Amino acid sequence: MYILSVDTTAKTAAAAVSLVKDGVVFPLCDSRLNSTLTHSESILPMIDFCLKNANVNLSEVDVLAISAGPGSFTGVRIGISTIKGLAFGNDNVKCVPVSSLEALCENVSDEQRATLICACMDARRNQFYNALFSANGKGSIKRLCEDRAISAEDLYKELSDKYSTRRIVLVGDGALLAYKLFSEYSCFENMKIVTARSDRLLQDAVSVARTSYRHLDDAVPAFNLNPVYLRLSQAERERNERMANQ
Repeated sequence: MYILSVDTTAKTAAAAVSLVKDGVVFPLCDSRLNSTLTHSESILPMIDFCLKNANVNLSEVDVLAISAGPGSFTGVRIGISTIKGLAFGNDNVKCVPVSSLEALCENVSDEQRATLICACMDARRNQFYNALFSANGKGSIKRLCEDRAISAEDLYKELSDKYSTRRIVLVGDGALLAYKLFSEYSCFENMKIVTARSDRLLQDAVSVARTSYRHLDDAVPAFNLNPVYLRLSQAERERNERMANQ
């Protein structure tokens, strides 16, 4: 089984081609890019690069995996649209949408000790798109809450109230900001909070592939792929505020 996976939910654009053998997802070629290019300019050349260097034709791909959000509104739409386009005309391919937060968790799921993984994507205004997962140190993870938008203050309160004795790993493009904000709250010095290693901190399409393999039963037809936003866009919020003030 071949999996082509894509993530455009944040500043990092990521694509990968992976092979599933004996229940294990092996990356054949992956690419990540942080640049001034927009995702709409970069993601298709990255996909082409991965396919060519993995020596896999698009027609051989069995699963198209997409990080469906939450994240950047524009980025999420670009990723969903790209996968829909790739699936067009191929009725046999499975489209598997996954949580961008669960995929981030996968980045550090193989840590060799029990850990609470706190996925944090910067949602602006001192808020984060967040979900919590428990890792057992043996590669297995358990979701502890649904994906959500939450303030830094409320997230820290939950961590300090419920998980003060756990080792907590922050991962995602909001991890460094979360760590900085948390350090200003009381009792931070008593917490065991760290950030993921720099090479595992941001979006990774191989993690999207591995997450999708756990969720093959959630495969949908391409036309049923939908973005996950969690909250209104800034333009929608401003429009609602104007209408409320009329």
